[in-house]
Amino acid sequence: MYYDPIRKYIKTRRKIPVQMTNNKKIRVGFADLTHTGRGVSSIMFPYGVSLVASYALEKFKGQIEADIFKYPEDFKSYLEKTPPKIVCFSSYHWTTELSYEFAKRIKKNNPETIIIFGGPNFPLDISDKKKYLEKYPLMDFCLEGEGELAFAELLKELIEHNFDVKAIKEKEIEIPNCHYLSKGKLFSGRFLPRLSDLDEIPSPYLSGILDKFFDGVLSPGIQTTRGCPFTCTYCQESISYFNKIARFSYKRIRDELDYIAKRNVVPELILVDSNFGMYEEDLEFSRQIEEILDKYDWPKFITVSTGKNQKKRVIESAKILQGRLVLFASVQSTDPVVLKNICRQNVGVLDSIEIAKTSEEYGANSFSEIILCLPGDTKQAHFKSMFDMVDAGLNVVRSHQLIMLPGTVLASKESREKYGMITMFRVYPRCFGKYELYGEKFSAFEIEEICVANNTMSYQDYLESRKLDLTIEIFYNSGIFYELFQFLKQKSVKTSYIIKKLHEQSIKEGSSLFDIYDGFLKVGKENSWKSAEEFENFLSQQDTIDKYAEGVFGSNEQLNYRAITFFERMEQLHDITYKAAKQILLESGKLDEDDISYLDELHEFSLLRKGSILSFDKNISKIFHYDFLKLISCKFNATPSSFKVNTKTSIKIAHTQKQKELISGYINQYGSSIDGLGLILSRSHINKLYREVSVGK
Repeated sequence: MYYDPIRKYIKTRRKIPVQMTNNKKIRVGFADLTHTGRGVSSIMFPYGVSLVASYALEKFKGQIEADIFKYPEDFKSYLEKTPPKIVCFSSYHWTTELSYEFAKRIKKNNPETIIIFGGPNFPLDISDKKKYLEKYPLMDFCLEGEGELAFAELLKELIEHNFDVKAIKEKEIEIPNCHYLSKGKLFSGRFLPRLSDLDEIPSPYLSGILDKFFDGVLSPGIQTTRGCPFTCTYCQESISYFNKIARFSYKRIRDELDYIAKRNVVPELILVDSNFGMYEEDLEFSRQIEEILDKYDWPKFITVSTGKNQKKRVIESAKILQGRLVLFASVQSTDPVVLKNICRQNVGVLDSIEIAKTSEEYGANSFSEIILCLPGDTKQAHFKSMFDMVDAGLNVVRSHQLIMLPGTVLASKESREKYGMITMFRVYPRCFGKYELYGEKFSAFEIEEICVANNTMSYQDYLESRKLDLTIEIFYNSGIFYELFQFLKQKSVKTSYIIKKLHEQSIKEGSSLFDIYDGFLKVGKENSWKSAEEFENFLSQQDTIDKYAEGVFGSNEQLNYRAITFFERMEQLHDITYKAAKQILLESGKLDEDDISYLDELHEFSLLRKGSILSFDKNISKIFHYDFLKLISCKFNATPSSFKVNTKTSIKIAHTQKQKELISGYINQYGSSIDGLGLILSRSHINKLYREVSVGK
């Protein structure tokens, strides 16, 4: 059985002493490291560890000196200058191995430095907790649950024992929220109640300790609400420990946003809430953000996971935030068997349609996520889930691999056996690199385990489903052919129908896109290993890291192959799609001469807006027989013939200055490699980067 920590917790919080016997400050380094082998892999500020640091600075006022790090090179300089007494690493599945490689060299050169890890990347099963700590023996302590209280309690014990880790372990002291090994035995402390008033944690922004991260690359992140009432088994917040909701105050959020907006140069704000917009309080938080929008015209976009129910509040939040909020309808699956197996409470399809309409009305992105190969999933169920969301009108429908995250019910031995889950191992995309510390060069890779088959989905069906996911990325996401699909809807052609036809044509051997799908599957197979041990042996070979750095391995193949088609084959995509649309209409007897005329001009108009989108020098004036300006204003939800003009209309198509600045900002953040461009496509409102249209001369 997995371990649910809420069953075992302390009812009262112990007071933390704030006085030491000497006046020398304790140096503590807090590291939420990002890989840099192919660009910055983790682009959010080190927000989580900064909250832990802020709380400790308050509780141990005048006794500790805290420094926070994101980039390995900065962390290296810090460690080599003056070794800290304690180093705290955040433990996520995209940074654990990099952190541990640093920890090994810290211990080698400064054995007295205390190494602490904390975060969600920790198993639920008691036996797996022990195995985890045996795998990483240089972790002196591993903290679970909320880190602020856990670290403060641990630091209290360390001070009381004069930082003698051996003495603490020999006494077998039970430290709340803390796990450690002593003489081969696992010791796990009882769990403290979570913080009910999050304002107890001083703001790391308002104190200035995050100022150095306003560098034009990292995106600031904040939290308004902590906790999640849902029990989705693939999620690390599914256990009852996280079910209660706690909040920061309105004033705290307002002050932080104002502070960030004055200093920030990237377009994105990340909210790390699990269900933003689901609660009444979120409407007020939205109004706080709206004040910042009106004052600074920032953030341009807000990335957050919106609520899984209470759609009316989510939609109201979107209205308040002027289309800057990405509206999520993350259903994971629309199949009732799958949903039951993962304890998922879903947004209904009708609700998803309303979310899509609202996002369209306010010019926002609507986003749906499907997870492939969940328990009970089949090829037919996955196809239906994807097509359900396409027909609901969500702007982006994205399928993710099922990652067996430590700390989730789904990754437990019990779940694996129950659902016959077959897994493979790969390097987490972009999470690798070459580093150096104390004159020793080393490489680090983050390995993740993904599910590729189960007792209802074969590996071959998994591959076929992956190909459909790529088709939807190429031909549907970000409204690449939105204008055309609107026209087809008027002709009673479902969007899913043309996507299905495009998919069947594109995956056939001999099609002009066959190399894309062939390469996509080939790269996916080459990047996945059946055995963790064999994979680790491969990674240890001398030239392996160079292959990853060169892009031979280690990329997100779905995003990369979408980027290749989007940035290098836009003309070809238009030719394929418009040809297929005409053929469908011809076969159904719904294509006439006026339709052909309109489709030909729409084809050209669309390509001028979206082709070579990174080129700023394309300033085009073109004469059309349809008033595309008016068609845009009504979102192409009208009969084209009513917008046909007797006199030819000149239309200017070009990027605005704001669009140029936005694109330049994304390139600065993510780079212009295929990897970087794939990330831009996945994280930005790419449909807002299509060239603007105005009256020509």
